[in-house]
Amino acid sequence: MNRKTLAKIIGTAASLINKTLRTELLNDTHYYHKKSMYSFWHGNSFTMLVLSKNSNIVIMASKSKDGDLMAALLEYFGYQVVRGSSSRGGERGLIELIRHTKEGHDLAFAADGPRGPYHILKPGVIYAAQKSGFPVIPVCSSAKNKIILKSWDKLRIPLPFSKTVQIWGSPVYVKPEDDIEIKRLEVEKEMNRLFEFTEEIFWKKNIAKYLEFHPFPKILIVQPSRLGDIIFALPALAALKRKYPHAKISWIVDERCVEILQGNPLLDNIFVWDRSQKSYGYYKKLKKQLRSERFDLSIDLHGLAKSAMLVRLAKARFKLASSSTNGMRELSWIFSKEIESRDPNAHCIERHMEVPKFLKCDEKIEYPISISEADFASVRKKLAEEKVDISKMIGIHPGGGWTSRRWKTDRYAGLSERLKNELGADIVLVGGKEGGASEKGLNEEITSQTGVNICDLTGKLTLKELCAFFKLCRVFVGNEAGPMHIATALETPAVALLGPTNAKRTGPFGGKTKIIQHQFSCQPCRNRNCKNVMCMDEIKISEVFNEVKKKILGESINN
Repeated sequence: MNRKTLAKIIGTAASLINKTLRTELLNDTHYYHKKSMYSFWHGNSFTMLVLSKNSNIVIMASKSKDGDLMAALLEYFGYQVVRGSSSRGGERGLIELIRHTKEGHDLAFAADGPRGPYHILKPGVIYAAQKSGFPVIPVCSSAKNKIILKSWDKLRIPLPFSKTVQIWGSPVYVKPEDDIEIKRLEVEKEMNRLFEFTEEIFWKKNIAKYLEFHPFPKILIVQPSRLGDIIFALPALAALKRKYPHAKISWIVDERCVEILQGNPLLDNIFVWDRSQKSYGYYKKLKKQLRSERFDLSIDLHGLAKSAMLVRLAKARFKLASSSTNGMRELSWIFSKEIESRDPNAHCIERHMEVPKFLKCDEKIEYPISISEADFASVRKKLAEEKVDISKMIGIHPGGGWTSRRWKTDRYAGLSERLKNELGADIVLVGGKEGGASEKGLNEEITSQTGVNICDLTGKLTLKELCAFFKLCRVFVGNEAGPMHIATALETPAVALLGPTNAKRTGPFGGKTKIIQHQFSCQPCRNRNCKNVMCMDEIKISEVFNEVKKKILGESINN
């Protein structure tokens, strides 16, 4: 039987097996067919060659008798073949391969050659990359159920109907001045990492190892709202990026809070969820958009029905969730594995951090918030127009989403008078959409109840400008709401006025914030519109003034 006939028989059998395989491709959209050189181990030849057949790829086959059969098989699968190996005709073969790159062809190599040693990369791959300018892309594939032959390359043949995976690794560029041996070892190391990933890690449920060995794991953070909740989730983002700098991290957020995440260098993508949309067509489009990313991991840091819906739409390979403020509710636990907090009284941030800890991240708390020079310039201009002395500036936010969390406007008016008259402060009011529609008018009530001049920037700052404003503030005073959590995250000296909620679980966390709160038997409560807010009424102007004075004088920072 001649080699072409034998190649046709083997190729037909391989194609029939291939049609039964359930194959998952990872990172194929990054570099596949983009003027590259693909490097694979000889033992992966079976699945590699069948999965990439009829492509514009040129492959080298040895000049041995076995090479004659391999060349015939490659041609059957639609590859162009150049003859040569490390032992026979290698230099001429490499020259021929490089010529093909100039004609627009991609190249592929069995990196450990026709005879091994096993998983030892041949330098010819690096040489060809150096001469052609093409990056070397390590590629590896494996089947869950397979036969491993007792040949030198341990050739792997997938069993029919098996699940298979093929992954493209990080590109390695070889410059003219680079050392061939150093680059050879670099590519070899990456290929062996991919081999371990496809052979073992991909098929198991060790998520931390999966993220570590995956060249470009995709993570989706699901925390759609509100502003304070977004701030509480930022330390988890920072921890994930420190541990997995190679990961591509996205965030899905509603339209009210998207600005606080824009420009964040730790995020690769931001998906905006329009919560006002109710149509089937909108969610069908959102589902397609999310699933096209093929996320490896989603992390639900919200723990409610709406976040569970978004998790379901994204359909990541792994799904984790934190216990959030009050545990996973509204059946959200059905869709994600909850990483429970070890401390029932832990702060929401600490609860979120249980997920990064589960993924072997460190526990350092950081709040990555990006503020541009343009934001600072815009705020300075607006303050200059209002004749505000930044060195004396004290910011006040009288609003918040819950009316029961608000200190009364006459108290803020009285505080403003004392700060102005006794400390010479310039008072600036801020607020806007982040506090909800019922926040409107609070600024007017305060300015009408005081005899001192107050700069009113309510509704005049974007979220990023608000961040810049806090960085410029000497001290900030406000209720428990999104702006206070931003100020705390930015380490602005602040005085937080808390009433019905549990400060240990949802209050400002870290920073330079002093919390003022009086205890009552009805605390904590979740009555957003309580009419008898004794907890807030008990906070006196004098104690707030004294804490602000301490901040200014530097006598006490976050007692």
